[in-house]
Amino acid sequence: MWRSICMATLIVAPAVAQADTIVENSGVSGFPGTFNFIGYNSSNVAFGQPVRSQFLEFGGRFHPSGSNADLAFGSSTTVTATQTVGANTVSFNVPYSNSIPDPNLFDRTIAYNSNLLGSWHLSVSNPGYTNTLQVNTLAIDPTIGVPPFITGITISGTSNTTTTPTLSWNAPAFTPPNGYHQNTKIFIIDLDHNRQTIFRQDLPSSQTTFTIPSSANLNPNGHYGVVIRDDYRIASTVATTGASSQSFFDFHPNAVSQFSGAVQVPVSSVNSVGQTVYSFNIDVSHGQSVNLDPAVALGYIFSVGNGNPNFASVRLPDLGMSHPYGLYLWNGSGYSFAQDLAANTLFTFAPGGVSTFEILGIDPSLGLDPNNSTAFVTQVTFTADGPFTGTMTAITAVPEPSTWAMLIVGFGGLGFISYRRKSKPSPLTA
Repeated sequence: MWRSICMATLIVAPAVAQADTIVENSGVSGFPGTFNFIGYNSSNVAFGQPVRSQFLEFGGRFHPSGSNADLAFGSSTTVTATQTVGANTVSFNVPYSNSIPDPNLFDRTIAYNSNLLGSWHLSVSNPGYTNTLQVNTLAIDPTIGVPPFITGITISGTSNTTTTPTLSWNAPAFTPPNGYHQNTKIFIIDLDHNRQTIFRQDLPSSQTTFTIPSSANLNPNGHYGVVIRDDYRIASTVATTGASSQSFFDFHPNAVSQFSGAVQVPVSSVNSVGQTVYSFNIDVSHGQSVNLDPAVALGYIFSVGNGNPNFASVRLPDLGMSHPYGLYLWNGSGYSFAQDLAANTLFTFAPGGVSTFEILGIDPSLGLDPNNSTAFVTQVTFTADGPFTGTMTAITAVPEPSTWAMLIVGFGGLGFISYRRKSKPSPLTA
């Protein structure tokens, strides 16, 4: 952050040398001058906000040609992208992205439009420079296809490595189209500070694990997003085009499992009634223990996705509470109390398992943040092999009667219309 400092002697910054001109980036591996590609997102939400499932992204990287540092170059530079479609000219402003690892980036994302796959003409100007740079992107091949999505990301490490955790994932094998190469890019997003990209790195396509370096400057208590992107690319020193598939995940560096093993990292979103929903996309095996790391407040609703194997068992973490959790099972019209469930105790569901269940009784005095995915790791097993694309919904309060209709809508009309509690005093009572 740049701050003004009062000094006895006035220091005047040197003016930008007029001999300097605007140039596009070239000769830097992984950082071409212009780009134009089709993008696909693994989810319709990214870090709690809606995103397009398919989009177009284009722009370039531009900077002064001379050695003088011009800290205001990005914010004072105008980049305009135009493309002629039939008798019409389409024009977009391409904004400066202010990315820490890529400070020269000007990037624009728009909804997918099959009529706009051609080359963009980019006009780059800045009042401090004498030239207006004119460059063209490459066109997009409409038959390129969709790179496969990364799935099943986990976070691991110890209390001594919270600022340099290790991320692991599943990378489906695939062959890029003729003339294209494939690579993987990883981006770290600071979700506590304007969703700014603070780190990026190109990885070999075969790599499925990455330890975030100390140079990323992670805060152990911070909230971060990770984007792992699979690319089909035609790349040269100055231009690239192709297709990208982006997978989103949330993580907190200090996430330490209450149980042994790595912790599965979810994608977060907010449903129509304002509840935090964590979504997973992993492959599971019969009897395999999986550590899920969702948000936590007063309780959760756990649900499998369509076609997923059912939950076979559950084990809940020890938060130091003096009372047990309450386990509630779906009876066809609402959740009904099943039994008390002690911490760190394996509970096995009836043969065939269950597709959804609810946990209540988390002590509100613990002050667990529903947007902090580090405090409550839940271990589950499944009745069969297969994908798990289910969700965990954080409960921040027992709903008032007036909110039941909204909850029915918010849960997709599944009829989550009643919470039945035992007659003894509940820790959820206000």
